[in-house]
Amino acid sequence: MLLAGGVAAIAAAVAVVVATQVGDRPTQLRTAPAAYTDLLVERAAFGWLPRGMHANRYIADHQGPHFFEVSADAGKAGSVTLTAYAPGKEPMLPYLPGRVRAKRIRAAPINGRTAYWISKPNPSGQSSFELRWQYAPKSWANLQGVGLHGTTAELTRTAYKIARSATFGGTRPIAMPLHVDGVPGGLTPSRTVLNKDVLGEVSASMSFIVAGPSSFLSIDVIKSTGAFVKDPPNTKLGGYSAFRTPKYLLVYGVNGFDVTVNATGSVLAKLNKTGGIAGLFHRTTVLGTDEANWTTNPVN
Repeated sequence: MLLAGGVAAIAAAVAVVVATQVGDRPTQLRTAPAAYTDLLVERAAFGWLPRGMHANRYIADHQGPHFFEVSADAGKAGSVTLTAYAPGKEPMLPYLPGRVRAKRIRAAPINGRTAYWISKPNPSGQSSFELRWQYAPKSWANLQGVGLHGTTAELTRTAYKIARSATFGGTRPIAMPLHVDGVPGGLTPSRTVLNKDVLGEVSASMSFIVAGPSSFLSIDVIKSTGAFVKDPPNTKLGGYSAFRTPKYLLVYGVNGFDVTVNATGSVLAKLNKTGGIAGLFHRTTVLGTDEANWTTNPVN
């Protein structure tokens, strides 16, 4: 069954024998929960930020070059994003509009280390920029600004003040608004996201793959709007309105969130032995919108 309580409910969910449901009949399925830890850890953090900004979006991505990303915004006042790449080779320069590869633009060092612009602030009064620097040996970071107001000189000072005060190598796990028990073993976490934007939207997602992107599992929650904004319900699940197919499930209004589970390939085959994607939903604890109830142990 699906739990919609606080942190205390999680302890009951992480059991060796899991209560789930196949069809309309509850059944006891003996599982061997896999350990998926450190899905979302604060590997980089802002120090100084412009007035009105605070960190509200976090991404841990392992699909290509591994990176951790944190963003801060202040609505119409713009946003900044700090990306810390895993130690190793310097990331490739991105493509600019028109599919033109960016070139390094000379910049002053940051904390005594190499830095360059990928795109410099311009004097339009509302600008974007991207600054890259080496924050430690063989370790690189990017700082992007979008929609910020100011002259070229003002935006340059802002970029450098943010970059110089950023910190790296943190180990603080970031709390998530859900806990999922019974995720199959042998999967590789590919992307974990938490978003808490200035307009009040809250969402979180966790993705896993096996032997490439053709076999995957994704679990997402987004703060409910109270409307069936995506797929119209075609069934009920655990008393909630839901849209359900063999590979895809969307359940509306679960403790303040809409819940989506999507699986394919060998991952779906493993899940089908324990009730399918509906069984995984029944083993999901949605912790509500109060961050005091969130967990730093979102899986198993």
